Amino acid sequence: MRGWKCWPLTLVLLVTPGLCFGEEAKKSKDSLVTMDEVVVTGTRSEEKVERIPANVTVIDQEDIKNSSARTVPDLLRSQEGIVVRDLLANGKSAQVDLRGFGEAAPYNNLILVDGRRVNEIDLSGVDWTQIPLDQIERIEIVRGTGTVLYGDNAVGGVINIITKTPSDQFAFSAGAIAGSYSRVKEHASVSGGQGPLAASFYGSYDSTQGYRENNDYRAKDVGGKIVYDVAQFLSLNMTGSYHEDDYGLPGPLTKDQLAVNRRTSLDPLDKAETEDGYVKLGSDVFFGNWGNLVTDLSYRSRDSKSDFPDPLFPYVIDSQIETYGFTPRYVHKGDLMGRSNTLVTGVDFYWIDQDLKTYSGLLSSSTTLTGLADISRDSYGLYVNDDFSVLENLILTFGARHEKADYDLHQRDLSAFPLAPLDETVEESENAYTAGLTWLYSGKSALFGRYNRSFRFPLTDELVLFDYVAGNIRVNQDLKPQTGDHYEVGARHFFTSNLQANITFYRAEIKDEIFFNKATFTNENYEQTLHQGMEIGCRADLFEILTLFGSYTYEKATFRDGPFDGKDIPAVPRNKFNVGFRIHDVIPNLVFSADYFYVGDSYLISDQANRFEKLESYYTLNLRLSYAWKWVNVFAGVNNVTDQEYSEYGLIGGFTSTPYYYPAPERNWVGGIEIRY
Repeated sequence: MRGWKCWPLTLVLLVTPGLCFGEEAKKSKDSLVTMDEVVVTGTRSEEKVERIPANVTVIDQEDIKNSSARTVPDLLRSQEGIVVRDLLANGKSAQVDLRGFGEAAPYNNLILVDGRRVNEIDLSGVDWTQIPLDQIERIEIVRGTGTVLYGDNAVGGVINIITKTPSDQFAFSAGAIAGSYSRVKEHASVSGGQGPLAASFYGSYDSTQGYRENNDYRAKDVGGKIVYDVAQFLSLNMTGSYHEDDYGLPGPLTKDQLAVNRRTSLDPLDKAETEDGYVKLGSDVFFGNWGNLVTDLSYRSRDSKSDFPDPLFPYVIDSQIETYGFTPRYVHKGDLMGRSNTLVTGVDFYWIDQDLKTYSGLLSSSTTLTGLADISRDSYGLYVNDDFSVLENLILTFGARHEKADYDLHQRDLSAFPLAPLDETVEESENAYTAGLTWLYSGKSALFGRYNRSFRFPLTDELVLFDYVAGNIRVNQDLKPQTGDHYEVGARHFFTSNLQANITFYRAEIKDEIFFNKATFTNENYEQTLHQGMEIGCRADLFEILTLFGSYTYEKATFRDGPFDGKDIPAVPRNKFNVGFRIHDVIPNLVFSADYFYVGDSYLISDQANRFEKLESYYTLNLRLSYAWKWVNVFAGVNNVTDQEYSEYGLIGGFTSTPYYYPAPERNWVGGIEIRY
C-alpha cells in the first residue's frame, strides 16, 4: 500500500482500551447501550441485553446519524467480529462476514428486516441496498449461531435491521446528499397518527457514477408502515416496500492492470437490474397473564436480471423468486416455581418458488432461450426456547429446533447440444440445540457461556450439477447439509453507566462446511473446519462532550483434515480493529467524529492451498462534521482521508489461476442537508 505510515493511528488504538478501563467518567446522554436497553433478536421476544448469553450489540439512531456510513454494510464495519467486503463500493454486492466464513459468509449469516428473512435460496446473497439507511430505527447484532430460533443460515450470527415505527406525533423530513463520483441522493418521509392508528411513508432516489468505469448505480425506494391498536388486547401492523435499481458490473482486475489504471473496467457493458418488493401483515394478541401470540404473514417478489454481452458468447440470466412466509409464535413471561421465566415457541413456514431463464448465443445477441428452471423449496421449522432464572441473577437458557426442507427441482437445457433434463426432489432435515448460562454478578455486568448446534442446508444453486461427462443435469448427491458445534464464553462489564467493555471467546467445530471447489467446478463439503477467535469491544462517554470507542477481533479459520489440513480458510483475516471518537456540543449542536479501520491480510478466495500471495492488509480513516440548527441538519465528511489504494475482495480466477482484485475507492467526500419537522 502507498500512503502514510499507520503507527500513529495504531498507537491511538492501544491507548483507547486504557481509556475504557480508566477512571470513572461523567454520565452522558449518548450511550451505546442504556440501562434499560431491550432487544428482540436474541430471544424472538423483548429481553434485556444483559440477560442474553451472547455478544450482542445495538446500533441506534444516534450512532447512525453520526456515522460516515452510506450503506448498512458500511455501518457494520466498526463492529467486532464482523468483516465487510464490498465488491462494487455501493453496498449492492457487499459481503458481511460474522465469525470468519470467508467466501461462504453470505450463506452462513442470517439477515432480518423487522424479523423477516431476506436471505434467498440461491447464491445471490443479501441485497443490502433495499434497506435505506435513513429509515432504520436500530440494528441488533447477535454474534454466534442463532439456529434454534431462526433455523437455516444463522451459523455465524444474526443481524436484525429494525425500521422506524410511526407514532401519533406528526413528523416530516426531507434531505439531499451529494458526493464524489457524481453521487446524488434525495429522500423524504412523513409519519403521524390519530388515536389508535399511526402510519409512516418514505421515498428515496439514489444514484452515482461510481469509482470505476461501468460502476454506475441508480435506485428508487418507496415504503411504509401502518400500526393499528384495535383494542387493549390486539394490535395489527402492516409494512411494505418496493425497490428497483440498475447498475454496472465492472469486474475484477489483475495486479498489473491495477498498476496502470485502478478505475478501469475490462467488462464495460456488463449490467444488472433488480425489482424487489414485499408486504408483511402482523398481529399481536395479548392474553393477559397467559402470554401473547405474535403472527406474521409475508410475501416477497424479487426479479433480477444480469446481462453479459460478450462479443463471442453473450449471456443473460433472468431470475424471479417469490417467497411466502407464515411465522406464528407464542410468548409467555411469568413465574415458574417462584422464579422469572420466559418461554418462546413457534413454527416458521416458508414456501419459495424460483423461475430461472438463461439466454445465450454465439457471435450474436443473447436472445436465444437456452435454459429453463422451475425450482421450489418448502420448509418448516418448529422451535422452543426458554429463559429460566435459577437465581435472581443466574439465568439458564435452553432450546431446540427441528427443521425440514423439501426441494422440487426441474431444469431444462435448450442449447444446441442439450444435457438430459433434471426432474428430482430432495428432502433434508436437521436438529439444533442450545444451552446457556448468564450470571449477572454486578448490576448489568455479566459473565456468560453457551453451547449451540447449528446447521445449514444446501442452496438450490449448490444442489444442481451440470454433468457434461454423463450428459445430464442432476442433483449433487454427494453434497450434505453442514452442521456445527459452537462454544463461547464472554463477559460484559460496566465500570459505570457510561464506561463499558466486553470480551468473548468462541470456538466453532464445523462438519461438512459447504464450499465451491474451483478445481472441479462443483460445490462440495469440507470434512472438518475450525473457526475460533476473540472479540473485544469498549466504549467510554467522557465529560458529556467526548465519546471514545474501539474494537478488536482475532479470527483463525482453518481446515482440520483432507488435502488442505492446517491451511487457512481464504478471505478470513486474522486481525481487525477499529478505533474512533465523537466530540459533541463543545459548540452547541456541533458534532465531529473520526473512525479508523484496520483489516489484516488474508488468502485470496479459492486459494485453499494457501499458495498465492495474500490480499494485503489495509487501513482507512474517515472524518465527519455535522451541525444541527432548529429543524435543519447539515453535514460533510471525507472517507479514506489518507488516500489509500487497497482492495477488500480478491480471488483466484480463470483457467490460468490468476489473482484478481476489486479495487476500493480512494479519498472521497460526501455532504448533505436534512430538514426535520
